[in-house]
Amino acid sequence: MAISNFFHRYLLVLFVMLSGTLLAETLPTENIKLPNINVPGDNLINGGLIYGAEINGDYLDSRRLMTSDSATLLDGVPGVSFYTGGGVSSLPVIEGLADDRINIKVDGVPITSACPNHMNPALSYIDPSNVGKINLFAGITPVSQGGDSIAGSISIRSKDPKFAEPGQGNIVRGSVSGFYRSNGNVRGANANASFASENFSIGYSGNTVESDNYEDGHGNKVKSTEYKVRNNLVNIATRSGNHQFGLNIGWQDIPYQAYVNQAMDMTSNKSISFNADYKGFYDWGLLEARIYRQRVRHKMDMLSDKAGQMPMDTRAVDTGYSVQGTMQLSQRDSLKLGHEYHHYTLDDWWPPLSSGFMSPNNFWNISDGKRDRLALFGELESRWNEKWTSQLGARLERVYMNTGNVQGYFNTGDNTYLGYDSCMGMCGPLSDGYFYANDAVNFNSKSHKKTDYNLDITAAAQYEVNKNETFDFGFSRKVRSPNMHERYTWSSEMMMAGLMNNWFGDLNSYVGNLNLEPEVAYTLKVSGDWHDEARKSWQLKLTPFYTYVQDFINVKNLNMMEITSMNMNGGQNLTFINHDAYLYGIDASGKKYIGNFSGDWTTRASVNYVRGKSTDGTNLYNIMPLNAKFAVDHSLGSWTNTAEVVAIRNKEDIDSVRNERKVSGYAIVNFRTNYKWNETVRLDASIDNLFDKFYQLPLGGLEYAGSYANQPTRAMGRSANVGMTINF
Repeated sequence: MAISNFFHRYLLVLFVMLSGTLLAETLPTENIKLPNINVPGDNLINGGLIYGAEINGDYLDSRRLMTSDSATLLDGVPGVSFYTGGGVSSLPVIEGLADDRINIKVDGVPITSACPNHMNPALSYIDPSNVGKINLFAGITPVSQGGDSIAGSISIRSKDPKFAEPGQGNIVRGSVSGFYRSNGNVRGANANASFASENFSIGYSGNTVESDNYEDGHGNKVKSTEYKVRNNLVNIATRSGNHQFGLNIGWQDIPYQAYVNQAMDMTSNKSISFNADYKGFYDWGLLEARIYRQRVRHKMDMLSDKAGQMPMDTRAVDTGYSVQGTMQLSQRDSLKLGHEYHHYTLDDWWPPLSSGFMSPNNFWNISDGKRDRLALFGELESRWNEKWTSQLGARLERVYMNTGNVQGYFNTGDNTYLGYDSCMGMCGPLSDGYFYANDAVNFNSKSHKKTDYNLDITAAAQYEVNKNETFDFGFSRKVRSPNMHERYTWSSEMMMAGLMNNWFGDLNSYVGNLNLEPEVAYTLKVSGDWHDEARKSWQLKLTPFYTYVQDFINVKNLNMMEITSMNMNGGQNLTFINHDAYLYGIDASGKKYIGNFSGDWTTRASVNYVRGKSTDGTNLYNIMPLNAKFAVDHSLGSWTNTAEVVAIRNKEDIDSVRNERKVSGYAIVNFRTNYKWNETVRLDASIDNLFDKFYQLPLGGLEYAGSYANQPTRAMGRSANVGMTINF
């Protein structure tokens, strides 16, 4: 009660303060001193622990047409890897932690993965062609970047609106792009157009992409890898003096997206979003505000590569707002105060078939689910002198969750409904209450309300020894509450129901746990950065890290006697539990300018190692083995080239509880080139997996269908890719 009262009092004070500033006299922006949140340097910036990494400019442009998955634009950032999902829906991993453990925002909006298989993650709602900038914070995350996460934060923004310069008159801009990738017969197109005056801008961007199943390095089809996606975005912006208002309206239609490592496929994902923001400069500093709403209707079933039928339906809504102010307290100190509210609702039901095992009721996996987050934060950044900078922040969140009662396809074990049982028809009649009724009654009899109070703390410092040496130091306490599917999925029927609640791609069956506690992660990080004064000729950066997670959400076998039980795919029947766990490792990266002979030549390299275990000695699931990337970049006028080698060591440290598989190491070669014909035309081409190497993905989970079923997912073989962009 005391904490709740604190929230209400703090909210009242913050509201009065921010409302009062709206009446303040505004000043020209050049008179405002605000903390610089961008680190000067290359287009892929590896900044300090305070500022993280920023990706923009040519680095993004060289990759836009070569991928349809915006998450993979982060490829190349040390410590980042990816869980395999659909063609546009991979899940980024930061130093061993993935998915909901990462705070991800698209244009300032936290979008929740509504699907019980997380087939519609946040980054799947923006196409690479529309990405303007990506900021990534690994481990040591400023509290202003968000909470309810323990691994870090990813902020991805669409391209900023552009206004006409004074006296320029009205301007019209636009571009069209087309691309083709040979492996999977991927074809797509992007288009955008905008109109702008000095104080008004309106723009539209849209894209479509379609792919067949891809082939592995042996030339064999990898089933359930096809997809088709359409995205649209309208952005409107206006400005007056020191104030700017914006409105983004987006809608998405995914007719289908197959999943190689899931029992289900996406058969529809339709969403519409509204995102309004405000930015204003006042005599005291900068005020930023945002209000948003996104509605998603998501459906799953089995596409033609998988035998069977099982319709699933999801309806979800993200609604919220955020307000924050940044004030320059002195020449040394700037203070950021903020408040956020996020309201999420979820209905997840599985319509019945006309007869048989999946009838006659709707199966309610989650009914009338609610998850509300209310947050307050403060962040102080201080420039003590020319060498020392520090950042201190605290964030308090209240997470409230609740859900309604549930039911299975049927309420008894009457064989009239079944004609089938857990022994494939060989065990005789089913007892009354078998399968669903007992689990549903047990779940419905308990209180579903859960309230967590979570405190995040970040302390980081940067010491610039001289123009060639910089050191960063950081500590954070980050907290994440369980998601709805971790707490509220209820059916222990593992042949079907449990298998449908699986966002790990491992073909295991999962059951929720109402008694889960929030994860609390303590992270220590040190980073050394050695470079030439201009950061152009050479650079070496080493970042060791250690994270201890109290109440890490892990799994155990559902059977009370710890006896392994298996579903029809050979997977385990698991339930979520809290275990303490720890992760440690190092990210290393460097570059060296070689010289100019027929153009400029630069070499780059990065190495990442992470190890994760629970305190009971079990390896954590889906931890990337030791990996490295080596690249040579060449540029000559408007022509740039990159040759890259990606090397992965054998994956041998596996999670025995999930029956994770070992994967052999591999090395592949990629090549990219682009040529800016002029300001109007740009040509891009690449060859992925140049030598058509056959290998299996270390974070790809297990294939569900075909002759490779229950084996580690096969990677894509060689693909030749071309694209063209025409600007006008």
